[in-house]
Amino acid sequence: MSADGMKVPTVALVGTAGYGRRHLEQLLAWQADGVLRLAALVDVNFDAETRRLVDIAAAVEPQYLSSIDGLEVDLVVIATPPHTHFALAERVLRSGSALYLEKPPVPLLSQLDALRAITPRRRAEVGFQQARATIERLEALLPEVGDVERITAHGCLSRPDSYYTRSPWAGAWYVNGTAVFDGALFNPLAHIVHTALTLARRIDARWAAESVEADLYSVHDITGDDTGVLRIRSSYGPVVVAVGTTAADVVRPPAITVHGTRGHVTVPHVASTSIHPLLAALNDIDGPADRLIDLDAVRTFVDVVNQAVEVGEPVRIPVSEQQRIRAGVRCLPGIAELVDQVVSTGSLFAELGSGWARRPAPGMDREAM
Repeated sequence: MSADGMKVPTVALVGTAGYGRRHLEQLLAWQADGVLRLAALVDVNFDAETRRLVDIAAAVEPQYLSSIDGLEVDLVVIATPPHTHFALAERVLRSGSALYLEKPPVPLLSQLDALRAITPRRRAEVGFQQARATIERLEALLPEVGDVERITAHGCLSRPDSYYTRSPWAGAWYVNGTAVFDGALFNPLAHIVHTALTLARRIDARWAAESVEADLYSVHDITGDDTGVLRIRSSYGPVVVAVGTTAADVVRPPAITVHGTRGHVTVPHVASTSIHPLLAALNDIDGPADRLIDLDAVRTFVDVVNQAVEVGEPVRIPVSEQQRIRAGVRCLPGIAELVDQVVSTGSLFAELGSGWARRPAPGMDREAM
């Protein structure tokens, strides 16, 4: 019970490592404020840091479980590797619990459509946390740019080699034949890609990802990509471009830039003062899901990822083009400047004349299928 005698929702966190650790810390803080009761933690292994955090913060210890079988809670947060999301989310939706699924939602469009076919008894959302706040800030500025011609999602991140060696799925498109699609624009920068695509659909409701050009590369020793550009076209509304890297020579936070007939505006995609969507869900578990991050809203993002992967495998950038910043951290010299050029021009890397870039195969045109 909360201080005012109201029953607080019970929550289970599935996945306590990686980004799940952030969720654990946040859930423990909200529990201390009387917002929820953390009833269960579910993982294949619990490290000492997880137990230490719980021991310090939790007055009542949650259950430590290895499976969600038989789990009865009000809301389940899933923060496991992307290729495990579908099976877990399906079971949660069928159980009647509310669902908060960390991004990216699922690798395959067929998996998402299967989840969408299940009528949730409670709200179900995907953790694109800053989508609403960023879109609302951008929409307030749209009159300044005139008719919108292009929306560009961009970010320059730096990740050490250990980020990709921590697990077999990290930086992989497939693991033992199972789709993972852990690319720079598909996972660490997925939130800005989803936001850009959502804004395009709000500008013109007819907007659809009819063709996707994918110009993707890897700097790190991975089988997937860590650097790339996507250019998505529709017969209606603006072109959407997404560009980013996890091998930045200059780190720049994720942002969205909108180009129009009278100018452009840029809004950083960072934490805002708006209520966290997970907290909003906890405050109204039986209410309607946020239409910007529900299972229907994320379909375009998953569709674009699937089309991008169909274009072809990423190209490995030669070691001679790379630079070691320090032990265990590498970068691609000049990549931040190239990202700036993509933002300014809407070009692919291959169109900017970089020595390591190659012209990708044309994107799949849905109208021609």
